[in-house]
Amino acid sequence: MKIRQYWVIRFEYLLQIDGEVVDRSQEGQPLTILTQFAPDLPAGLEAALVGKKPGNYRVQIPPEQAYGPYDPARRVEAERDNLPEEPRLGGAFTAEGEDGRSWLYRVVKMEGGRVVLDANHRWAGKTLEYIFTIHSVRPADAEEVAHGHVHGEGGVVHPMKE
Repeated sequence: MKIRQYWVIRFEYLLQIDGEVVDRSQEGQPLTILTQFAPDLPAGLEAALVGKKPGNYRVQIPPEQAYGPYDPARRVEAERDNLPEEPRLGGAFTAEGEDGRSWLYRVVKMEGGRVVLDANHRWAGKTLEYIFTIHSVRPADAEEVAHGHVHGEGGVVHPMKE
């Protein structure tokens, strides 16, 4: 059976960027997702899963289908004293950008009283290489689609109604 929209997929993955492993599922503990309802997956990965059947695969996802291009305008410098809390390298906090929207800023550099903040996703502008194993696929049932998540093994277990 090949994956289509609104299908349940159990898979394991390894994510590499520039040849370095940056993320992976827990070995021996496949993730279970419902296609069209997997907001944690980059759109390009979900699209790459469609049409596949159980097996091993390797795909490259360009930035435009992953976390977007790197936007230099989302990297700003600020005075340490103007920040809402004491910054720490690698830390993050939410602040309003020049466009009036709230952004999650990461502290990427600190020098004296100056702090460099970046609201880009840490993998923005990067091509993602996924190596994954699809263990099983099945069509989602109507209730799973209506709820927007998988039920049963690897998914949500709703309490029984009396």
